[in-house]
Amino acid sequence: MLIIILAGLSTSLHAQKKWHEYYKAGMEAQTRGDWQAAVENFQSAIRLKDQETSKVRAYGTIFIEYYPHRELGISYYHLGDMAKAQQELEYSVSKSSSLRAKDYLKRIAEGQPPSTDTATPAVTTTLAPAAGSTKPATPPAVEPASSSLVGERLSMAVLPFSSKGIGQELGEIDLFDKLITAFVNTKRFKVFERAQLQKILEEQQLGASGVIDISTAAQFGKGIGVDAVVVGSITQAGNSVSVDARLIDTETTAIITAKDAFSNSVNLQSLSNMINEMANKIKDDLPLVQGYVVQVEGSRVTLDIGYNQGVRRGIKCHVFREGAPLVHPVTGEVISRSIQEICEVQVNEVFDAYSVATITKPKNGDPMSRDRIITK
Repeated sequence: MLIIILAGLSTSLHAQKKWHEYYKAGMEAQTRGDWQAAVENFQSAIRLKDQETSKVRAYGTIFIEYYPHRELGISYYHLGDMAKAQQELEYSVSKSSSLRAKDYLKRIAEGQPPSTDTATPAVTTTLAPAAGSTKPATPPAVEPASSSLVGERLSMAVLPFSSKGIGQELGEIDLFDKLITAFVNTKRFKVFERAQLQKILEEQQLGASGVIDISTAAQFGKGIGVDAVVVGSITQAGNSVSVDARLIDTETTAIITAKDAFSNSVNLQSLSNMINEMANKIKDDLPLVQGYVVQVEGSRVTLDIGYNQGVRRGIKCHVFREGAPLVHPVTGEVISRSIQEICEVQVNEVFDAYSVATITKPKNGDPMSRDRIITK
């Protein structure tokens, strides 16, 4: 009787596990290289929800990418069962084609053996809000070591904002200084130093109201060697103040992003909060995202990051290649990896789960499939 009760309890607990939990467990098993565990979890997920899609509701207003047959096929591939791998991957493509599935089908067709490394990761399962929801999508986690070692962050110059309706009531508040400080404090961008910037502005006779034309601003930014410039305005109406900012690509003069913020009072703390809010909105629109090169065709590079990860048209990425790991002789832990930056690319087409970029700065050879990427 006790055995029957325990068996029933086990079955009950087992049944409580959701399809998306099995899917997540399978993805985690892949990351560990535990391919058999991955197979079992993906099979369980399929039994509960047999679907292949780039967007499916997991719970509440949360949506995820869901390709259990594709990931099952990839797991079989790494177990060496090419027949089952091909069957699952072809089924996945027939239901919802994806670059990841096609890449593994190509490997099977070319007779490529499984690597001893873990699989090329899928696009990170990103939680996205339902239409109309105000909950922001969660960007993929970024490994701090790689982020700090690969290339430079996006460089910018904050140009003097035009002011409208602002009188003497602001006193000694230096709004230009606060704008620059706000972007420095985001710790996301490489910000052009103010003293040097003001010297150049004075030399070129561009005062607080001189750099307002987008083309002129972009040309100025390109001349001082930054990736982007921030231009905008601060407007006061009664006791309210608003700040509007645009981030301009210095190469294309395209607006990368535009944000605003408001304050209901004119005092130091309120204005500082308003400017910081605006700077953080721009930061949030340009998340640090890591991924992989999927395919290279000449100067056209397909990346496995897209709208789901917060990628937008015009964003720049470093392409890099990891070398052999440096392993601790006693613990066996990987201490670090050598990294070679291959090139810089700029995204010009963005889709839900991938994007297409163009090589803008060649550095060390040509990019290849499975090279790593990180947004600049």
